Amino acid sequence: MAEDLLNQPDTVLWQRALQLYAAHDWFMVHEVLEVLWKRSHGRDAEFYQAFLQAAVSLYHYANANFSGARQLAKSATSRLADLPGEYHGVDVKDYLRQYEALMAPVLMGASDLKPLSASDAPAIRAV
Repeated sequence: MAEDLLNQPDTVLWQRALQLYAAHDWFMVHEVLEVLWKRSHGRDAEFYQAFLQAAVSLYHYANANFSGARQLAKSATSRLADLPGEYHGVDVKDYLRQYEALMAPVLMGASDLKPLSASDAPAIRAV
């Protein structure tokens, strides 16, 4: 799979990441976005890294690794907040609002956390 990813153009990889995200395959979202992140620079790299970290935080949350989810959510939230409201065709501001609401109990260390239900994950919406 990794070799296949390296040979794909950025636009194809981004579309693949969006498909995997919609299917709640956050581990594979990470794999795809890592390729994009490593080959990008500046704001593009920040964009891909923010969504990579968000996906991995959701992966950890779904697997009851609340500490891992918290650590990555802090970083993802900060990176998302530093991006423009709309970037690469994504409503970043809307995603951040949904993501912060979902991750608030994890970030606050709530004592009654349960693994994330995939259907509760925020959607990545196009603008």
